[in-house]
Amino acid sequence: MPDPRKCAVILVDMARDFLEPGGFIANAGGPDYQARAQAIVPPLKKMIEAARKLGATVVYSTDEHTPEDLEMRKWPPHSMKGSPWAVITADLAMQPGDLNLPKTTYSGFQSTDMESRLRSRGIDTLYITGLHTDCCCRHTSGDAFQKGFNLVWVTDCLQAFTQEGHDSGLDYFRTWYATDAENQFLTADQVIKTWQDASAMAQAAE
Repeated sequence: MPDPRKCAVILVDMARDFLEPGGFIANAGGPDYQARAQAIVPPLKKMIEAARKLGATVVYSTDEHTPEDLEMRKWPPHSMKGSPWAVITADLAMQPGDLNLPKTTYSGFQSTDMESRLRSRGIDTLYITGLHTDCCCRHTSGDAFQKGFNLVWVTDCLQAFTQEGHDSGLDYFRTWYATDAENQFLTADQVIKTWQDASAMAQAAE
């Protein structure tokens, strides 16, 4: 049972650009995508509130692009640094004690000091959440797996441009990264319960 104090929730690309009408990514996905992406916000909000209360670290790994970024070779400008669209959506706003690691690549491990920041806090287990299951969450998961972190994918806190993309992303994780799938694909409520149970056991042992 994971000690919440050794856990981190990774929020991938929960910026306004990815969620709200008017953002490049949100508009590219269309209304159906926007509805599905916005639906992950309430369980994710509940989860990060529990994380803060129980001692887990909340990490924001969100695009803050500049025109020079390599990703601009592939995608039009989006979630640009300093713009309102790069701001975290209001319901998931950062709080004191959270870790903010703005990224310029699909995986935050590639363009930030995420690994060293997590290691310095004694974190060994990562809960992957956010957008998109089959792109930035996939690349983040791959780097984390190969760096030796334990992984949990929070199924109701992940989404993609299409439901098929989301499902294929989860299948990819199960095929290539999962070592104990029964305990690595959980809902937000299930994660919170595991943390609460672990905290209760730790208190009882003191």
